[in-house]
Amino acid sequence: MSAPASELRRGRLSADEIASIERLAERGLKSGQIAQRLNRHPSTIGFAMATRGLRIAKPGTNDLVEIKRGASVVRRFTRDEDVFIEALRVQGFTFQQIAEIAGRRFGYRRSAATMGIRLKMIGAAE
Repeated sequence: MSAPASELRRGRLSADEIASIERLAERGLKSGQIAQRLNRHPSTIGFAMATRGLRIAKPGTNDLVEIKRGASVVRRFTRDEDVFIEALRVQGFTFQQIAEIAGRRFGYRRSAATMGIRLKMIGAAE
């Protein structure tokens, strides 16, 4: 049984929590299961997983994806995609333009918000 929302820990995820999320996601746990273990809200864990490109195994395949609410598929950013979108950012394109151009190039749609988050992550990693 999960804790009521009022009893879940609030605030930013710590480095240890992020490492735990990564480790548990690689073992195949879903965001809700990880949230219960860490006493965090499932949306906090889901957001952390999505922004870090973490995925779980799709049943019956070797393709690794996370199915969110049974509808959306979150795809991991590839190194090629990271290099491409960073080059577009340097050229002065908006997040919306980057999302549209990258979508045509890589064959799947990402939102402007997702591009903004990913570009922030790339900047933080450098």
